[in-house]
Amino acid sequence: MQILTGFKIGSQTTALLLTALVLLGVTGAPRAQTSATVVWFQKQEPGISPYRVRYIVTPRFMRSDDGVDSGDFLLFDRQARKIYSVARDNRTVLEVDGAGSLPQKPPTLRFSIDQRSARGAPSVAGREPLEVELSAGGEVCRTALVAPGFLEPVRLAMQEFNRALAVQQARTLGRTPVEMQTPCFLSHYLYAADFQLRQGMLLADWNKAGERRELTGFKRDVVVDDALFQVPAAYAVIPAAAD
Repeated sequence: MQILTGFKIGSQTTALLLTALVLLGVTGAPRAQTSATVVWFQKQEPGISPYRVRYIVTPRFMRSDDGVDSGDFLLFDRQARKIYSVARDNRTVLEVDGAGSLPQKPPTLRFSIDQRSARGAPSVAGREPLEVELSAGGEVCRTALVAPGFLEPVRLAMQEFNRALAVQQARTLGRTPVEMQTPCFLSHYLYAADFQLRQGMLLADWNKAGERRELTGFKRDVVVDDALFQVPAAYAVIPAAAD
């Protein structure tokens, strides 16, 4: 690295040089960076246009957003099992504590997870995808297409995230209207929340209500700024409700 010497403090030359360095972003300490896997999903919900969701996964964190670094985002701390939903407009953070374990499945709840080869689907990572189906109460709750052995770090992070959400859902179950506590609801959101991620990486999943998401792209070893995994310190933190 070349070192510049011989400039007087306050001189016009020094001022111009410092301005240039600031514009180039080379003053001060370099920002910390880390390597991540980035995946993109397209989501579809009834009544709205399809939209894209980006997931950035590292050994410690998983962040999901719409691809805009400065926008709202969801951050999952995999070590602490906490989820932070960051809203820029009102400068708030909803904190969900996903640590802990789920209660035992009630004996009256019965569900099944069936899987079969997805014949006709192209192979992924040299293996045939699987179709996995969650059923409860005599109906199919959700169906998924998964790829065994593919994007394992992302699969694990998404599985951990679903389990953390299930722990929080169990805590607030008493606030959920009884009419919503159907066998499919209890199975999908509590007792089999990770059913589509047990056998492989999610390629797509859907239900009869018209909800659907589909993996559209991925990239490994992406260098990202560590600031993407930081919750703004000045924002108000609101703990998620619990019974």
